[in-house]
Amino acid sequence: MTHAVPAATPVAGPALDHALDASLDTPCPASATGLAGVLARRISPATALLAVLAGATILRIAFAAATGLGNDESYTVVTSRAVALSYFDHPPMAWWLARFAAWLTGSEAPAVVRAPFIVFSALSTVLMYRLTARLFDPWAGVLAALMMACAPVLGVTSASWVLPDGPLIAFLLAGTLVLARVLFEPDAHPAGWLLAGLLGGLAMLSKYHGVFFFAGTLLFLVTSPRHRFWLGRVWPYAGALVALAVVSPVLIWNIQNDFISLSFQAGRAAAARFHPVMPLVVIGGIALFLTPWIWVGLVVAAARAVLCHLRAPYGLSRGAARSWLLVCIGCGPVLLFPLVAAWSPAKPFFHWAAPGYLMLFPLLGRMMAQRWPHHVATRRWAFGSAIFVATVMVAVMALARVPTLAAYGPATPRDPLRELATWSDLASAFRQQGLTMERTPFVVTRIWHEGGKVGYALGESWPIACIGDDCRGFRITHVEEDHVGEDAVIVVPAPARPEDLAQIQSHFARLEPLVTVDLRHAGAFVATVTILIGRSYSR
Repeated sequence: MTHAVPAATPVAGPALDHALDASLDTPCPASATGLAGVLARRISPATALLAVLAGATILRIAFAAATGLGNDESYTVVTSRAVALSYFDHPPMAWWLARFAAWLTGSEAPAVVRAPFIVFSALSTVLMYRLTARLFDPWAGVLAALMMACAPVLGVTSASWVLPDGPLIAFLLAGTLVLARVLFEPDAHPAGWLLAGLLGGLAMLSKYHGVFFFAGTLLFLVTSPRHRFWLGRVWPYAGALVALAVVSPVLIWNIQNDFISLSFQAGRAAAARFHPVMPLVVIGGIALFLTPWIWVGLVVAAARAVLCHLRAPYGLSRGAARSWLLVCIGCGPVLLFPLVAAWSPAKPFFHWAAPGYLMLFPLLGRMMAQRWPHHVATRRWAFGSAIFVATVMVAVMALARVPTLAAYGPATPRDPLRELATWSDLASAFRQQGLTMERTPFVVTRIWHEGGKVGYALGESWPIACIGDDCRGFRITHVEEDHVGEDAVIVVPAPARPEDLAQIQSHFARLEPLVTVDLRHAGAFVATVTILIGRSYSR
């Protein structure tokens, strides 16, 4: 069912409408010259997509198998052992996926717990293609999928690690794909709003960022006169109710736990003092995470889309309206998190804005497809990006499997590969010291990421507790409450800080130092820890 613009609405005129639509048409790369033109004429967009998908997936599988779990991943895997409706840091999707993979296979090996996220990344590649092809053109879809795979924060870490961003990306793309059909295809049934709500709810079940899907949709309906009539229909609101039902486990869990997760995330945006430079730092950080040249391309593509919308404020241009939808859904994270960094007391995390930039990749793919036939630089830019990210991934895999320079000299405190090391030597030290659950039935650490590393190294049999100021999800497991009066193994970095030991000792009758252990990975030193015995735990 179509809805005409009211007669009182001013129009820009058919000439401008035609010019805008023509400017957004995407020529087929088959018109390119040289090798690129030959390849484009001999293969279809679907074949090209298959090549992108196969190459990216092979690299992601190898990357997942070759590197150990990072701090966030180890923590997620360990805390997922206690199945719950939601978790301290994020909604439960990543925790559920990791636990399901471990339960299904009986293993917590990196390649196993990362497997669901690699599957989601493959799905996201296809969805990026389908979304861009539906809005613009199949070849634009191929290039959008390729460039997303080349952006490290979206195509590497979120695509192969145990992080909530992997399923979030897939559900955001799927929801936007359904929304695009409902909004722009006259034969679409309005019940598509229910499916869009379901997928948006699953995005929120993955990460709180999913709320930007709904905020962006509302912004689009308010600012696009051609589609504003939906605000007076029941279907969008029914879709919102579906989303609310999907995300209800998160709400129930927060109610049961005094809104601890929502409070934790909201606290990161609390006002402290003004930091005028921090927005630029956050923008520069996400530019590095996307690679600077891809970030520039995304910004230019988004600016073109905004200008097209401003030139056709009444939505006369088909391409402008479709581009504006992507800008509306993506602008929230892109604009909000740099602003929050200006006053937030929390350490800024550059990847927070990545889901917003995700929505700009269809615009980048369309712009690249427009330039592809006649601009060699565009083709070199695309192939160079693929070569760059593949080379970096292979280099990281090699360094993670062979001794690094730290094996032959002092380790640098900022070694980025240290976080990917598994603390296997800790399990060996436990065996050598004769530590068993019969005598010491639980393990205590001082901070969340050390709890993740220790718990993952020791395996599922050892319950992990945390006594410290930043325990996060370990505060909810209440492991220590089940062992009042019993002894515990305590693992702290060496040399231990006196204030950490004092805080831990306040819960035990006494602490008995046992042994100090050097932890190594692939021959390289990664950490030194002290193992103690805590006698008679008390709350």
